[in-house]
Amino acid sequence: MINVLLINPPDYKMIQGAIPKELGSDRMGKYPPLGLLYIASYAQTRYPAILNINIVDAITDSLTHEEIHRIIEEFQPDIIGISVYTFTLIDSLQVARSAKKIIPHVPVVFGGFHPTIYPKETLLCSPDVDIVVAGEAEEAFSAVIGRILNMQSLEGLPGVSFKKLNGDIHIDKQTQFVTDLNALPFPDRRMVNYKHHSCILGATGLTTNILSSRGCPYRCRYCYVNIREYRVRSLDNIFAEIHNCLSLDINEFFFVDDLFNLSKRRVIGFSERVIDEGLDIRWSFRGRVDQIDDETLEKAKKAGCTRIHFGIESGVPKILKRVGKGTNLEMVRNTLSLTRQFGIEVSSSIMIGLPGESPRETDETIRFVLSLSTDYIQAAVFTPYPKTAFYEEGLRSSLLPNDYWSDFALHPVENFEPYIWGEFYTKDQLFDKLREIYRRFYLRPRFILSYVKHLTSLKAITKLAKNFQTFLSLITKRRIKD
Repeated sequence: MINVLLINPPDYKMIQGAIPKELGSDRMGKYPPLGLLYIASYAQTRYPAILNINIVDAITDSLTHEEIHRIIEEFQPDIIGISVYTFTLIDSLQVARSAKKIIPHVPVVFGGFHPTIYPKETLLCSPDVDIVVAGEAEEAFSAVIGRILNMQSLEGLPGVSFKKLNGDIHIDKQTQFVTDLNALPFPDRRMVNYKHHSCILGATGLTTNILSSRGCPYRCRYCYVNIREYRVRSLDNIFAEIHNCLSLDINEFFFVDDLFNLSKRRVIGFSERVIDEGLDIRWSFRGRVDQIDDETLEKAKKAGCTRIHFGIESGVPKILKRVGKGTNLEMVRNTLSLTRQFGIEVSSSIMIGLPGESPRETDETIRFVLSLSTDYIQAAVFTPYPKTAFYEEGLRSSLLPNDYWSDFALHPVENFEPYIWGEFYTKDQLFDKLREIYRRFYLRPRFILSYVKHLTSLKAITKLAKNFQTFLSLITKRRIKD
């Protein structure tokens, strides 16, 4: 029997990004680590008789590094896999360091967004990282397990980079992705504390996230999507997973696809299936404003859709055009208004400090979002992310002084602060402006009265108290770091 431990690390040392820390990680809700659950289910299917696999979800369970250390010590894993984002790299490295202190020769595998972009830097930045898996890791991580079991070299595995015994680095530049999503086993949510998952905007039932597709064909200049091949699951496959969740009393679903409504027909087909099966579920999704109409909303509402999260980005036409969103302000206004007419809540996300955006245009975006038919907003300071079109533009124009993300990946340090697009603002000015947006939107009597109507149970009142604490800490802090 081989022990495999997959870890979703804590975020105590999360670097400051586009969103204030008050709105990061579990402050806005807790969801299962779907990536690790998919990897675990796939590996168990491939090695059913010899694999003992556990998942540590430090975010949901609010685990300290000391508690993770004890779990590793007790479980004595033969392989450790850690999910790594750039913003939680410091915590991920601390977990790896802790593991090596307990079991010096245990292979530590890093996967996720960060090592996909920076495989070489990830291997070189720490003696405690042995292997990197790039892209969608279900097949690659299971292949790594097989090679380790058989004491074979990892060379030749697509998307797998590693340190050789002589200290040399082997880099495989391929990024793996799963072509047939229907072939993947469902994430086994019983491997984590699924009853502790919730959304700050959710109802009182059990909540989970779910993926019905992967990839995104669009090319927004602020976004990095390492896999553009858009792949979808069949309705039969999606609903089999939904029924699996219903057997666990989970009845609220957030579709976290990069793009759930690539076409209106897809949303309508899903909604009709919910109606035909008579399912009593609540669901929400992230979508584009240009793939919504009356028929889509009517069917979605009848099928239990409670909220749609739209990426608005800017209230200035020239900025929208520059980011490559492919939408316009009239489209935004009409779609949001129509969505609320059908009784579906709207959550809108915007960014300030985008390339070319003057202070006057920032105020124009604020006025625009305040005029929209939206129930919630999520505002962020634009941060040039690695490998995006805007990041490369900033490097070419010398507006960004150096490739600081690559430097951080190679030499990670605590309290690292990424640059903003500093044409017109300092970082403090932008974050003060961000807090102004939240104050002006959420302190309006219209919003407060609307929110109070949701208080129909003790659990809802308790959630309101937590939400208020989060909001109060957000709007009253003047500095970026506290």
